[in-house]
Amino acid sequence: MRLHSLALRDFRGVKDRIVRFRALGTTVVVGDNEVGKSSLVEAFGLIFDLPDDSKSTRIRDIQPVGQDVGPEVTVELSLAGRELTYAKRWLKNRSTELTIVESDGRRRSWTGREAHDEAKRLFDENVDPVLWQTLMVSQGQSLVLPTPADAEPLITAVTAESGTPVDGASMPLVTAVEHEYLRYWTPRGKPTGDFARSAKTVDAAELAFKQALQAMDEVQSDIRRAERLNLDLSDVSTRLTDHLTGVEALRERKQATDEILLRRDSIRSRAETARARLENHTRTRLDRERLLDEVERFTKFEAELTARRADADLVAKTAAETVQAAEAALAEVVELKDLRRTDVQTAERRVSDLMDRAELDRLVGQQTELVDVRARIAAAGTILDRIKVDDAVVAALEDARAAVVEARAALAAGVPEVLVRRLGAEPVELSGTGLEGNVPSELGFDESTEVLVSGELVVGVPGQVEVTVRAGGEAATLRSRVDDAVRRETDLLKKAGVKDVAAARELLRKADTATAELNEARRTEKSLTAGGDPGERIAVLTARLQVGETAEDSGKQPAVESVPGQMSLFAEFTEFESSHDTLFDDVDEPGLKPGDLAGAQRVLEEARSGLADVERLLTDAEFAAAQARKAADEDRSEAQNARARSELAGERLAAAVESLESARSVLDDEAVAVAESEATAEVEAVLEELTAVQEQADEAGADQVAGELTHALAVATRLQGERDTLRDALRTTEGRLEQSGRDGLATRRDVAELELAAVRTEHESLLRRAEAARRVYETLSRHRAEAQTKYSEPLQSRIEALGRSVYGPSFRVWLDDDLAVAERELDGVRLPVEALSTGAQEQLAIITRLAISHLVSTGEGSVPVIFDDALGWSDKARLRDMGALLGRAGDHGQVIILTCMPDRYEYVPKATFIKLDG
Repeated sequence: MRLHSLALRDFRGVKDRIVRFRALGTTVVVGDNEVGKSSLVEAFGLIFDLPDDSKSTRIRDIQPVGQDVGPEVTVELSLAGRELTYAKRWLKNRSTELTIVESDGRRRSWTGREAHDEAKRLFDENVDPVLWQTLMVSQGQSLVLPTPADAEPLITAVTAESGTPVDGASMPLVTAVEHEYLRYWTPRGKPTGDFARSAKTVDAAELAFKQALQAMDEVQSDIRRAERLNLDLSDVSTRLTDHLTGVEALRERKQATDEILLRRDSIRSRAETARARLENHTRTRLDRERLLDEVERFTKFEAELTARRADADLVAKTAAETVQAAEAALAEVVELKDLRRTDVQTAERRVSDLMDRAELDRLVGQQTELVDVRARIAAAGTILDRIKVDDAVVAALEDARAAVVEARAALAAGVPEVLVRRLGAEPVELSGTGLEGNVPSELGFDESTEVLVSGELVVGVPGQVEVTVRAGGEAATLRSRVDDAVRRETDLLKKAGVKDVAAARELLRKADTATAELNEARRTEKSLTAGGDPGERIAVLTARLQVGETAEDSGKQPAVESVPGQMSLFAEFTEFESSHDTLFDDVDEPGLKPGDLAGAQRVLEEARSGLADVERLLTDAEFAAAQARKAADEDRSEAQNARARSELAGERLAAAVESLESARSVLDDEAVAVAESEATAEVEAVLEELTAVQEQADEAGADQVAGELTHALAVATRLQGERDTLRDALRTTEGRLEQSGRDGLATRRDVAELELAAVRTEHESLLRRAEAARRVYETLSRHRAEAQTKYSEPLQSRIEALGRSVYGPSFRVWLDDDLAVAERELDGVRLPVEALSTGAQEQLAIITRLAISHLVSTGEGSVPVIFDDALGWSDKARLRDMGALLGRAGDHGQVIILTCMPDRYEYVPKATFIKLDG
């Protein structure tokens, strides 16, 4: 099948359009979004699927919204050697027309339902639906890889090329073998059905037989266990009887030794009481000795602290007198510093006045220069205010001028040019609209004129003929563009206040010169005013100097004549005082002239030097005073501490004397010693008695008897527990043996053995049949796989040949049973299709469809390859290679590409591009 043209009218958003395709080659249909590219493919499907009287919602969906019109589709195509012209209109004024031109030139026509049925019959007979759906890639489906195993034309092509016939006659056998295999095995090779149930029955019978044998083994084990338990029970009972006899002997021995232990405990209690009484008397003696020692020690300590207190009070008094002397000397130095600071302030005022006068002279000159600069700024600003042209305006004017020239050139090329010449005596009149140039209303004899007609030109000979020349719709558009371009240029010139582009450029040059002058003047102004406005500084300095002159007129401050010697407290300050007495006797030295700034600064430095000397002297005096205060504070604190320690020692001595007197009132010192001696003698007597009783207890072994009896009772308890446990275990074992005898375990074992033999025989029979079915199935599958490999070889080779032109010589693919690409290898790396990138998957899908198209292109069942909006995930290098491949694919068949991005297909050689307008 080859598609030659497709016409749509009132179809969705398409009013009227016809698109013609190359029968052999690549056609690229370009259009913006929603311009109707995908509607072409949809229309081709609808014209063959639905009759003109269909009420399907698919037909309602293609009718333009809000318009009572009938969608119409007309298609021209070649099918099985015939040329078909098929037209159909739905909903309103329904109609169907089919015209067929046979290969021998005969023409036949159908209308109505007969035309629809005949067209559908021919399409279904000659176009394989699987192949058609495989090679038509709708929008958004470019990533889906085709699975064309059911496409009959492709199967026929690969069969013819591979030489492997399609063994249709073997299909019943294959089905029968597969059915027999699935009776016993799942598709994954696991047992199923009766075979699986038989295996489970064998397992259950084996388990039952094993359980019967295990039950018989447990009976034998219980018999042996009962015999062993009887022997163990007899042995434990004998040992228990012998042990209980020994326990009774230990009880009698313990009763004999309990009286000795009671007497020993009584003596121990008396010994503890005597020892506690001795400890109390010893503690009383030690406390009495401690009190005597404290009284003696606190007496000596109080005498020492009283002497220290007197010394500290004397030192504190001397330190206070030293502080008063240091503070008096500090006050004298502070007074001298105030005098020196006054001298410095006087010298600073004189230097400041002289510096202000020098600064005033400099600022006056700067102010004069600033007035000139500001006049230049005002002049440049006036020029710039008058100019309304800048770079943007000039650029816009140049663009507008270029647009006018371009529009007029397009108009001259796109409208008819009419040459009118008068040959006879009759007058020739000219009139019309949209005429370029000066057109005369009437031509003289043998006179001619050339006219560009963008509207309408009327050429008339009164009473004989009138010719009207009208330009097409495109001419009106071109004329409108010329008018718009001229209008825009006029508006820009009016806004800029110039007559043409040259005048605008001249004004822009003047503006640039004025801007440069303005910038230079502003930089000079900024430099002159960097420290502030000179005028403000001049006003400030003038006012300040006038105030200074008034002060001088009113009289000078009297100079310091001398500094009296008031530092008698510190002898080292005497020399400094005598050498600086006349340093500032007269600030106005005889050699200092009015306006002498250097002399005034020298006097200022000398005054500051004298002030610095005084400040150093003040620092020393302050340090001395601070040190004296610190020493006085420390001495005063030490005196206070000595007084506090002395008072505390007295209090502690009084407390110690009081405690000693209180203790003596209870018991004097001699009685304390006598009580301790008596307690010691009592302790020694009780200990001798305790030693004698302990010897009797050791001889009788009284301390060990209780432990031996406890251990013997524990052993007896353990033996009784063993006897009871053995007795219970024997009863349990004998009960199980009695129950086993009633259950008939031997009979159960024999029955289980017979059942196991029967089910094993049945399972082995099923196993032989299942293994036979599997061997036949695997043999047949192996032969089918070998045939499938030969069967898919042509398509695989064609895909690899096309892919190597894009990816290089290392490109390989593997197909599955549905002839779909399952894996791809590139540069030695083999990956499943799902693991490839989006772009690689899309490219592989396109290559596969082109290979299918190449295989079926020579047969009668061939169909066009249609790609709607593909190659959206490819980089520029891949676009170049895929474009070359699409170009070569057009040499063997019909390739149709619908896209809104024509740049993707600029590398397709010999492609025909069709532009769809909205």
